[in-house]
Amino acid sequence: MDSLFLLKSIKYHNHKVAKATEGVTQAEALFRPYSSANSLLWEMGHLAFFRNSCIKLLRPNEPLQKLENETTLFSFGSSIQTAEIYPPLEEIIAAFLQRGEQIQQLLSEVSQEHWQSNSPINFPGGTTVGEQIVSLMLHEGLHVGELTYISTLIRRLR
Repeated sequence: MDSLFLLKSIKYHNHKVAKATEGVTQAEALFRPYSSANSLLWEMGHLAFFRNSCIKLLRPNEPLQKLENETTLFSFGSSIQTAEIYPPLEEIIAAFLQRGEQIQQLLSEVSQEHWQSNSPINFPGGTTVGEQIVSLMLHEGLHVGELTYISTLIRRLR
């Protein structure tokens, strides 16, 4: 199992998110560098959404804590909405961090049998639960990079 990689990824991503979002206002979090780019707030929501996907893969019967309209707002291919529809950035960050803690706990409990079982969800990156969890963490890293880039732009434009 790739648990060491996953645990280090979660901690590293948590650190990068904390630095990238520090002092960012709700208005700044909605900034989009150009019309087809996502905002920092959307990137955070997308990250929280995919951490819930990891939880669902690790514990299929686990009830998920969700942000209001989370799937509609932050899933793959979701469209940009008006500012007032989005939850506060702080709420999204808290959900992201809490879900990271939950994933870490679930990783310590998951059986090798479940890890190697066929995934009930059709995500790219493999067919087993473990392969998809690793793929989702790699996907998370991509979005953490985008979020960091947007954060740098926000700070430079102040």
